[in-house]
Amino acid sequence: METKTYFFDLHEDHIEWLKALDFYQDELFIFKNRLAEVSAKNSSVEVKKEVEKYQNKFIIQKNEIDNLKHYIHGAERDMEEEIKKNPVAVDHRKTIEDTSIRDKMEIFIKLFMELKEEFNEFVGKNL
Repeated sequence: METKTYFFDLHEDHIEWLKALDFYQDELFIFKNRLAEVSAKNSSVEVKKEVEKYQNKFIIQKNEIDNLKHYIHGAERDMEEEIKKNPVAVDHRKTIEDTSIRDKMEIFIKLFMELKEEFNEFVGKNL
């Protein structure tokens, strides 16, 4: 779905999303370190299976972060091209926003927070 949004507002959203994605990427790094601690302290087959499950989930989340960053940078390039073509009154004009990026960000954040909660419970039980 597409909607009209001011260039500046959309650019600000993009910057905010990129910063959030960097934060989530940093959190994944922390999660991986905590997972390594759990793995080192537990030798049971059950825990090892859970460790592998979380490793896979973290890889998926990292890939999703990379994809979202790619989409956002692409949207920024599209806006730059549009502004280059017609730079007049850019601070008062609206552009067509591809809301699928916004939707993907909302879904990603929701799923990431669920994963974080689930992972923290796992770590709490196994450290």
